[in-house]
Amino acid sequence: MKLCAGQYKYLLTVYELSKTLKTVRSVDIANSLSVTRPSVSKMLKCMARLELIEPEYATSVIMTDLGKETAKNLSVNFNTINMFFTEILKLDEHSAHEQSILFLASFPETTVEKLSAITRNTIKKRHKKAHENNT
Repeated sequence: MKLCAGQYKYLLTVYELSKTLKTVRSVDIANSLSVTRPSVSKMLKCMARLELIEPEYATSVIMTDLGKETAKNLSVNFNTINMFFTEILKLDEHSAHEQSILFLASFPETTVEKLSAITRNTIKKRHKKAHENNT
């Protein structure tokens, strides 16, 4: 499923909030993303149409199985791509976060997977080299 950058951002936010909060509410999402509650409502309506969240989201936002699976996969790729932007390109955390979402939303899955693999290998080699230099 190909999502736009905004949908990625909201889906990741709901996913991360659901790990720490018993109930995720639209106000929690709005506060986390620094957006208005009407903006959240509009995006939640879209996410419900995509069957990423349950359609009854007025009091609490509950991810569907599809939403959870999509967010889980997205989270893995996001973390690796974010690592590329922070550790290899040396972007600040905010810029890396925004660029990671744009990258995931813009590039084909195969490109994301290839860059993820290259990033993991590069980081692994750096850590191995640093460990060898310390011994």
